[in-house]
This record gives sequence, C-alpha cells and structure tokens, in this order.
Amino acid sequence: MEAITTALVRGLRPRDRVYEVTCGRLAGFAVRVLPTGKKVFVVRHRVDGRDQRRRLGLWGPELPVEEARRQAMAILAGEGGAVVVDDAPEEGEPAPGAAAGRSIERRGEKAKARRREVETRSDEHLEPPASQITVREIAERFVREYVDVYLKTSSAKAYRRILERYILPELGGRAFDSVTRRDVKALHAKLYDRSTLADYVLCVLGSLYTRIIDDWELVEMRNPTAGIKRRPSRRIERFLSPEERRAVVAEIEAGLRVPRGKAGHIEPASAWAIMLLMHTGQRRNEIVTLTWEMVDWQHSCFHFPDTKTGQRSAPVSSETMALLREIHDATGSPRSGPVIRGRNGGTLTRINDTWDRIRKAVGIADVRLHDLRHSFASDALMAGVPLAIVGEMLGHKQVNTTKRYAHLSDQAVRSALETTAKRISKAYKEPVSGAEELGASERARGREMAPFVPLTDEQWGRIAPLLGVDKPRGGVPVDLRGIVDGIRWVQQRKARWRDVPERYGMPTTCWRWFRRWTEAGVWGEVVSLSPSQGS
Repeated sequence: MEAITTALVRGLRPRDRVYEVTCGRLAGFAVRVLPTGKKVFVVRHRVDGRDQRRRLGLWGPELPVEEARRQAMAILAGEGGAVVVDDAPEEGEPAPGAAAGRSIERRGEKAKARRREVETRSDEHLEPPASQITVREIAERFVREYVDVYLKTSSAKAYRRILERYILPELGGRAFDSVTRRDVKALHAKLYDRSTLADYVLCVLGSLYTRIIDDWELVEMRNPTAGIKRRPSRRIERFLSPEERRAVVAEIEAGLRVPRGKAGHIEPASAWAIMLLMHTGQRRNEIVTLTWEMVDWQHSCFHFPDTKTGQRSAPVSSETMALLREIHDATGSPRSGPVIRGRNGGTLTRINDTWDRIRKAVGIADVRLHDLRHSFASDALMAGVPLAIVGEMLGHKQVNTTKRYAHLSDQAVRSALETTAKRISKAYKEPVSGAEELGASERARGREMAPFVPLTDEQWGRIAPLLGVDKPRGGVPVDLRGIVDGIRWVQQRKARWRDVPERYGMPTTCWRWFRRWTEAGVWGEVVSLSPSQGS
C-alpha cells in the first residue's frame, strides 16, 4: 500500500466514476479523483460514533500533498481520532515532527486501514455521509453570497419568497447533502396543480445546488433537480390585427380630445407610453423608466444601462424618433429625467389602468399591455424579418425565448414560397409571344421611367382640410402629406405596398390610411385634386 505522494497524485487518472486512494502511512487521509480530473483531499474519521468525511480542498499549488497531510494529521489527532502511520517515511517525503509524533498512536488499526483502502479503490462510488449543515443554513449563505449579490431586486425578492414559503418548510431541517432527487420530485408533485410555481421552485432549488456543487465545491453529488421534467405550460400569444391597431389608435386620439376630469380622458403621457410600446416592442418597464440620457439622437437608439437581460442598446425606427421629438417639445425640451413623466413629474405609474380602459372600449379585453410586444414581433416576422434579428430587436438573451414565434416565421416563409411558386407556374403555363413580351417589357420600363411628382404646397393646401390634418392627433406623429404621396406612388407604379419608399412612410401605415380614406369616401376627392401620374 503506497503513501500519498506528489508523484502518486500526479499520476492518478480520472475514470468514469469517482474513486478514492487512501494513504498507506496515514489512516483516514485520502485523495478523491473525480471524472473531471480534479483531485480532492479528504479526511475520514469518526465523530460521536458516526463516520464522517471532511473535505480539505483541491490538490494544487495552494494545497500540496505535504500541507494536506499536515491538516489531516491535525484533524485526526485534535478530534480524538487514531492517527496511523508507518514507522519509516517514504523516500523524498519529510518525516513527521516530534510534536506530531507524540500524538500518533501506533496500533493494530494499520491492517484495518489497509483493508479499507482496498475497498475504497474500487470503482464503486461511495456516497458521502450526511453533512451536519442543513438546507436552511446553506440557504442563508445562498441568499447572502448569490441572491443578494447577483440577482436583480425583483428576482432576489422572488427567490427569498420561494425559499421561505415552499423549500425550507419541506427541506430546511435536512442535511443539504442528504436531499435526493426523490425528495425534490415529491415537492414538485405537491405543487403540480400550480405549474408555474412548481417549476419556479425547481429553478430556485436547482440554482441553490449549482452553487453548492459547482461554485463552492462543498460536495460531489448530482444536482437533485437534474432530469426532473417540468410541467408543459400552454403559451398563449395574442397579436393585434391591423384593424385592432387602428381601433386602439383611434380610441387614444378620441381620449386625448376629452377634457381632463371627464369620462374617457387619456393623459398624453399614457398615450405616448403606449405608442412607444407599439413602435419599439420594448418591455413596459424599459419604456416607463426610459430617460432622456438614454436616448441617442445621433444613432437613433436607446442605451439601456440595466434591463431584464442586462445592459444593451436598442435601435429604433425613424417614426419612434419623430414621436420622441414631439414628446421632447411638448414637455419643455428637458435634457434629463424620465421621457414619460407622471403628473407629479416622476415616473408614470398608472399606464396599466389606462390600457385596461382602452382595450375594453375597443373590445379586445384579452389583450394585455405586454401583448403589444408580441404584436411587434409578429409584424416583424410576417414582414420577413429573420427570427434571429427579431430576437435582437426584442433584446432576448436566450434563443429559445424567440423560438415561441417560430410558427409566425414559418408562415412568412410559406407565404413567400407560395408567391414564388405561383410566379414560376405562371411562367410556363401562360407563355406569351415575343411581341407581347416586348410590349410588356416596354410598358414596365415606361412605368419605371415616368417621374413621380410629389404634391406641391398649393395642392396639399387644398387636400389637407379633407383629411383633417388640423385636428390634434394625440401625440401620434403622422406625416399625412408623405402618406398621401406614398399611396399615389403605389397607384402610379401599380406596385406592391411593401415597395413604398421609406421617405413616404411605412408600407403598413400607407395601406391603413388608404383603407380609412377609401371607406370614408375621401380618397376619390384627393385623387381629383392631385395631378395625374399616368398608368
């Protein structure tokens, strides 16, 4: 039986399972080899008649073999354990000091120690005995060193609540290394009717044992939450249709015209906040806590110092920047402070109440304020924006978070596929003669070559009263003149709405205003007052 030396430890190779090698000179002193290749010094001794195993630390420059042996001898001698060594030291190893020698008892335990070493060196993993540290005690360290240090305030509060209400009442008195997967499954099953809570309990408990096993290296064991199946939750994503969006904006505009104190009045700050949520897809708190210092006017983006997923920058559209300029002008051109201010000048607090009134008035009571974010993602994907880019736009840290919208991306791809297939099919099913093809080509070139003439100031002066541009629009920055030109451009070119040049506005915006003016019977008059552009 060999003594544990530096050369021996260096030569030990990892196996599929944990194994230990016991020192032939010092009974109770051993080195444990993990499948990862780490080598840990441990001491096995008896306390109050119970076998205990104490971890000394990882082998390395900070804990060489000689220092680990010295600590082991002190533990075994100081706690009444029988320290067994050979009479002669191994070659190259220092002899024990006189003080240590006086505390050593040479007994017939040597043979027993050797038998234990033979058993220990087998490939069977010996589970450590129950620790004297309870789950409640280790949870206090977890809160002190991890939860309160690394988690955001809201998450830290939720972790403490889960620990105090659900985990500690069930497992708090148990030794932390005696908790098994069976115990955790029983706790999870007890909360199974409340699926979200049950899975959150698993999350907190799993995080606790990740700190115990990986970060603090207190014990070599499998995380007891590993492999426990979470309860599948049914995700319901609600998206606004174009008609619902129009109804929401119309309700906001109507509410802004109602005098303060009257039923149906909407504060401009609440209207601005909702419009920013619709146009940016950001989270509620990110908009409510947005300050002017975070707005990068030059690069058209927001610089969030702290969000749910950490610090990040979020590019925004030109329409959003136009809305911000209107807010900036309407609030006295501040250089600092909240972009959306409450009545007292502080953070807006009652936006949810305003949204509740709007959605009930419009008839979309099932649409939450957060669903404006989902609708933003839906519109982006249906416009053909790749799923990964949508995740960047929304500030998702995990790819799986964006994958909930994958079915929308598939729909956009399928729609493009159908359009392409129909074009290919039409090409060989409806052939045209050379002369007809040439004529079509010339007509197409003619449309492209025909110059588009935007509205003059005189023409716009006659058209504007028809569209009611002099009426307040509730803080919604709409360039109606550009939209009219965008619609005229589509009609002249016989083009698709998605091809509208950016200078005239968003394609969906032009299309929605065209529908509104057509239904109101206004567009015919607009056409009669604008110059003919040809066909």
